[in-house]
Amino acid sequence: MSIDTESLPAQTRRSHRRRATRGPNDRWTFPLLVFAVHWIMSQIPATLAFLYGTQRPPFPGEEVGTSWAYAIPLGPMTGLAHYLVEPMRQWDGSWYRLVAVSGYEPMGSFPAKAAFWPLYPWLMDFFSGVTGLSPESVGYLISNIAFAAALILLYQLVSLDLSVDVSKRTLWAIALFPTAFFFTAVYTESLFLLLTVACLLAARKGEWWLAGLIGLLAALTRSAGVMLLAPMGILFLKQYGTDIRRWFPAAIPAALPALGPVLYGWHLTTAGMKFFDWIDVQWQWNRFRAMPWETFECATVGCVAEIPNIGRHEAEGVDWGWVSRLFESPTWSTITSATFRDRFANGDWLELTVTIGAFLLVLFGIRRIPLYYFALILPPLIVPLFSPSSVHPLMSMPRFVLPMFPLFVVIALLVTNRKAGITLAVLSAIGMAILSMQFANWYWVS
Repeated sequence: MSIDTESLPAQTRRSHRRRATRGPNDRWTFPLLVFAVHWIMSQIPATLAFLYGTQRPPFPGEEVGTSWAYAIPLGPMTGLAHYLVEPMRQWDGSWYRLVAVSGYEPMGSFPAKAAFWPLYPWLMDFFSGVTGLSPESVGYLISNIAFAAALILLYQLVSLDLSVDVSKRTLWAIALFPTAFFFTAVYTESLFLLLTVACLLAARKGEWWLAGLIGLLAALTRSAGVMLLAPMGILFLKQYGTDIRRWFPAAIPAALPALGPVLYGWHLTTAGMKFFDWIDVQWQWNRFRAMPWETFECATVGCVAEIPNIGRHEAEGVDWGWVSRLFESPTWSTITSATFRDRFANGDWLELTVTIGAFLLVLFGIRRIPLYYFALILPPLIVPLFSPSSVHPLMSMPRFVLPMFPLFVVIALLVTNRKAGITLAVLSAIGMAILSMQFANWYWVS
């Protein structure tokens, strides 16, 4: 039976033609196209800034061999790695390299390395031994390959739950988000996103042993991995109902992510640390306990925090002074000066903006996205609000939201106008380029 498309309204005819022209390889080619654009917009600015910009020196810390990875000189890289990897291994990348090289044996007087979960540095160490590449080069390859694979699987999952058009807009939204350059850096964001999407896609299809094993790997990559139990639980109940007699044996693999913290804690004890050091070492990033509204108070107007092993420390509120400075002197010398770049980096405006924006997207997403999407994003959004830092009250939130792909699904559902979407994508990509340059020059981003 053929369809007379000419008798349909113009918008419907265009939609029909778009569906008709989608080939069977579209689910591969489109994500790879998005990945290529993302890589260009994040890597090239970072490389140029690293080669020709002014580097901010690493944080001052103890002598070489202490727990402050930023104080350990990494040394220059050679060949292609100098142009690609070296700009992308800053900040936590140096910690993951340290763990890959020396494991979790305590260094100095406190085991700060326990804050960095093991799967990513284990892979860096293993493939470095196999290939002869440096650990950070391996980490860079893992991050980029994982992000490309994550986009492919995310395209499939969102298409399954919503539509192909929504999945395409979702991929653009997540790949061009201002802090998405972390997907290219020597960080765990790409690997964690891949494992999260792969786990939920397998669970969505009822492949529970595969979902459980992947979920366990996610729970060995980031502490937030154990929170996959929430969306997996919703999918499990949807498939098996509330009759406990129907739950087994599928309930066994569905619970595997809970083993992540157990296995990691046990591994820390074998390395001479304590089981809960992955929690207890957070004070070294000036983290303290607070209620969520107290965290927002610290982020907006400042507060005085009582930090374990440190004592009282004042947290400053958000600083928008870089905006007025830019309006006063909108020159190249201003925006490239160390003073302006440092104020731009440390004003906490990005952390506050992204956090508030994420909660607004949650509200806008009500009744628009599947329930298990909500279960994926709410716990990792709320839990960090109980442990702010006096250095940056909402520390790392612009990075933590990246694997929460339902937030970007909501953006895709809200931004349906093509011109508006292109405009936002361009502005967001410019923001990503700017932040990647900051990162490459050792300025704080998230």
